[in-house]
Amino acid sequence: MADPPPTRLHVDPPIDQWRVTPRNGRATPVIATGHQPYLWHPGILAKDLAADAFARQVGGTALHVVVEHNPLGALAIDVPTRRGRALGTRSLVFADVAASSALPPNRLPAIEPAPIHRAIHSAGDLADQSIARELNQVAEAYAAHAGLPHQAAQTTAALATLKQPYLTQPMQTLATSRLVTQGFVDRLLSDPVGCVRCYNRAAMACPQADIRPLYAGRDVVEAPLWAQADGVCTPVFVDLGDSKQPLLFTQGQALDLTGPDALKNLRPRAVTLSAIMRSEHCDLFIHGTGGGIYDRVTERWWRDWVGEDLAPMAVVSADVYLPFDVPTATREQRRRAQWFAHHLPHNVDRYTDAADHEETKLRREKQELLDHMNDDRNKRRRARAFQRVHAINAELGERHHEAINKANQQAEDARVGRRNARIASRRDWCFALYPKDQLWSLAEQVRSCLLPSPR
Repeated sequence: MADPPPTRLHVDPPIDQWRVTPRNGRATPVIATGHQPYLWHPGILAKDLAADAFARQVGGTALHVVVEHNPLGALAIDVPTRRGRALGTRSLVFADVAASSALPPNRLPAIEPAPIHRAIHSAGDLADQSIARELNQVAEAYAAHAGLPHQAAQTTAALATLKQPYLTQPMQTLATSRLVTQGFVDRLLSDPVGCVRCYNRAAMACPQADIRPLYAGRDVVEAPLWAQADGVCTPVFVDLGDSKQPLLFTQGQALDLTGPDALKNLRPRAVTLSAIMRSEHCDLFIHGTGGGIYDRVTERWWRDWVGEDLAPMAVVSADVYLPFDVPTATREQRRRAQWFAHHLPHNVDRYTDAADHEETKLRREKQELLDHMNDDRNKRRRARAFQRVHAINAELGERHHEAINKANQQAEDARVGRRNARIASRRDWCFALYPKDQLWSLAEQVRSCLLPSPR
């Protein structure tokens, strides 16, 4: 296989600026990160690697929060395919598409091994046989956890199995279905107007985060929460009609906040999730690039509303590319190759040497015809001169057909290579499809960045 582009690791701020102090009475720090439970790419794995390495450095615990309440569509994995020298892609669907279209993974049943194996066996034109071996490991990881209660738990467990070789210790997990606390709800109900006002002000101050402001009416405001019932998440509102006891409701129904299961159907929105994690559950949160943008909203909202700073945040991401033994080309390379393949048959004499005296005479004749083409204004004689030039070009082309064939092949390679380059430049394949030495290299790169050698 050809060497892929080098892995790019991004860490912001630099590790020497990371600081953690255990909060909320914890004896040791908790380093957290998280994502939705699907077959994610190496950039997400890099966050887990960083949390694991930094937790080890500071004597703390690594925690992965599982965002299980957002619909993700059918569980599928994109794989690279190959026909001849041309790359392609195929999506292998592991679960029923119709059932997965609206329900989140914590409301979908765990997947049986049979449909996964059927999907894998249907991919007969994989780009490399090593990908088939990695796919079988994915199938085995899912099969090992087919008895779990839902797809979110199964995917989380399968991911833990697949990433464990690259971690120093197992990571703890926390599902978003257990994230909304009574403390947060009490804080919200004690000042719903201030909460929404500060939230919207923060969202408007960071438009690049693309956070939608909450509804703020005279008697009703929208809470930064979801209510999940029968798998569907609906907005939650606060009824301000009774100023002594604001009420939460959704779809016209009041939410019962009494009893041991009062919070079981409440889910955090993205900004709220980060605020709860960074205020209650961790001492450093590691985001990807997108999370690093929207969490500026979180920080401003919390500081303005609560008057406290959250636990610090860092951003870690990585671009890792699969190796492919196929031609690739840039847009400029394709343009140049196509131009040269068209140009060469008319200009063989400019790019090759004469093979014998007869060819030398042909080249001289062509040059003389071109040099004096404009001396004769007779159209018929000029036409005959043009025809003779074309005839000489054809004969030179026959003599140097290998050069022309090579130029045509390079143009075809560039055409295929341009399409290949778009696929080869993808960095969002499931991390489990990558060669193990690439993932080990990523892990070592993360650790060398986080754990520099003593000077």
